[in-house]
Amino acid sequence: METIASIATAVGMGGIAIVRISGPEARNILTRVFAPKNTKRGMRSHQLTYGWVVEGEERVDECMAVFMRAPHTYTTEDVAEIQCHGGRVAADRVLEAVLHNGARLAEPGEFTKRAFLGGRIDLAQAESVMDLIGAKTARAAKRSMQQMDGDLSRRIHQLQDQLLDTVAYLEAYLDYPDEDIEEMTAEQAALRVRAVQQELGRAAGNARAGRMLSAGARIVLAGSPNTGKSSLLNGLLREQRAIVTAAPGTTRDLLREELDLNGLPVVLVDTAGLRKAQDEVESIGIGRAREEIDRADVTLMVLDAAREMDEEERALLKKVETPLVVAMNKSDLERRLEKEQVLALAPGAWTVETSAKTGQGLDALRRALFQAALQGASPEEAYLTRERHVQAALRALEALQRAQEALASATLDCAALDLRAAWEALGAITGANATEDVVDRIFEKFCLGK
Repeated sequence: METIASIATAVGMGGIAIVRISGPEARNILTRVFAPKNTKRGMRSHQLTYGWVVEGEERVDECMAVFMRAPHTYTTEDVAEIQCHGGRVAADRVLEAVLHNGARLAEPGEFTKRAFLGGRIDLAQAESVMDLIGAKTARAAKRSMQQMDGDLSRRIHQLQDQLLDTVAYLEAYLDYPDEDIEEMTAEQAALRVRAVQQELGRAAGNARAGRMLSAGARIVLAGSPNTGKSSLLNGLLREQRAIVTAAPGTTRDLLREELDLNGLPVVLVDTAGLRKAQDEVESIGIGRAREEIDRADVTLMVLDAAREMDEEERALLKKVETPLVVAMNKSDLERRLEKEQVLALAPGAWTVETSAKTGQGLDALRRALFQAALQGASPEEAYLTRERHVQAALRALEALQRAQEALASATLDCAALDLRAAWEALGAITGANATEDVVDRIFEKFCLGK
């Protein structure tokens, strides 16, 4: 096994940078590049020591260093870390000294990959490491931390154990018919399988919420000119980010802003008003607006409640396929539009009365957008956070359905095979039976130094 090294901290100005080394030569390399001030004391495992990084007689940097003996380390291997001054030059010089003394530059995610291969974490926990690093809200970070602690893995193992118990009974009864083994009826097995199906079905149903918490939601504001889209954007952000004028068509290009929506990371996209374009520039903006609506996780359609809907608005209400929130704006003026007219065209939409001018309804609008993004799912129950998890769960559900059909026809041997297939599909989530290609594909998306 090669010894690897990399800068583990972000590039740029900072007080401290960390160069991490992992592998069988970690201690020897550290000894060659690090000169402790107190040479008599020596270096003890898991204790910081003050000194200098050196190349020959030259002192490269003043630093702290620590050696951590396997297996009680992040990677389960011998690990050394050098805490040097931040900034690109100092960290690069320390890393260069480490590489010159026997280490290889680590690939993206290679430290975490070694932690997985060493059995300290499973694949779901490894993925949550990058989710935590990339978390944009406190709620997303909390969810990632729970996954790192094994929340998802424990749930999956519980479901696998339930399936394995059922398989064991079925196979024992089939393989040893003459032994005194209590028969498990097909009805009893079906009840056990149904319990797993229901739990897994709920998890798959909540998967969108998990993905939204992890990756964030894209909310696109759409509507006709002068309905107040940009004003509502400013109101949701609680700051003036979009230019607002009385002239129709002020917004001609896309405006993207990030928002923490009750712990849900959101990108708000303001678009050009949809109408017959007055010039080429506006035409391009309207075309981009329609593209953004098609890509949205949630569409926030803004209507002017002080006038009747036009044909463009009616057509858009019918066309939108993503979760839809309708802001009936300008509610401080005399109403000319009712919720019932909106719901007749878009029955599943969330409707909120708002006034960007007075701030009325903005809190209700935030709640509606949150519910639409998660589609009513509970964030606490959303533990399938990646598409890979969802696809594995769906494969398991298909196998469980085949098992139920086999149990209904009393073909217990087929049921046992299908239950094992479901068990293996769930194992893909934690990486129990992941192929090398899958593992490589996951870790190549990690950042350097992790």
